[in-house]
Amino acid sequence: TRLEDGGFVVGNPEAPITIIEFADYACPHCQDYEPTMLRFINEHVKSGKAKFEFRIFPTAGGATTEFMGNMLVCMEEQKAGSFWKAHDRLFRDAASGNYDGETLRAIAADIGVDYNTALECSRDQKQVATDTTLGQQLSVSGTPAVRVRYADGEAAIIPGQERGGPTFDMLTALVVAANQQ
Repeated sequence: TRLEDGGFVVGNPEAPITIIEFADYACPHCQDYEPTMLRFINEHVKSGKAKFEFRIFPTAGGATTEFMGNMLVCMEEQKAGSFWKAHDRLFRDAASGNYDGETLRAIAADIGVDYNTALECSRDQKQVATDTTLGQQLSVSGTPAVRVRYADGEAAIIPGQERGGPTFDMLTALVVAANQQ
């Protein structure tokens, strides 16, 4: 689903906790952290105990990541589910050094969306700017960065985890505590 500000989120709408990741597909640290997030989604989001929100925050990929992020929004507008399919593939492709406009063209063809329509739409798209502004408000200065939101509250820094991505065990402890309240 999409949040009011356009952010992408998956999981049980009634979950008491949302883990928010700010990342750049081209960032080697984000690529290394992706297995932790996939495990978190498989074990906590799919079980209904947590939600996962993804925000694009260009660092290593710069303008390319901004372009790709805005294109993903437009691809999602054409075909529901496109964002998450492309999201997963972009991490894999970027990790293998395949991260440019042609990468996204191939992904669009594979998931059945019109690249040129998405390209036209992306010219007016501001989602990455929205994600970046939110990240800056939450003191994100590099990627990956993970924040937390309890229920419908404000997003916040995870205590003791101002930079980088927390371990799976730390994320699990947050989910367990939120579900006990």
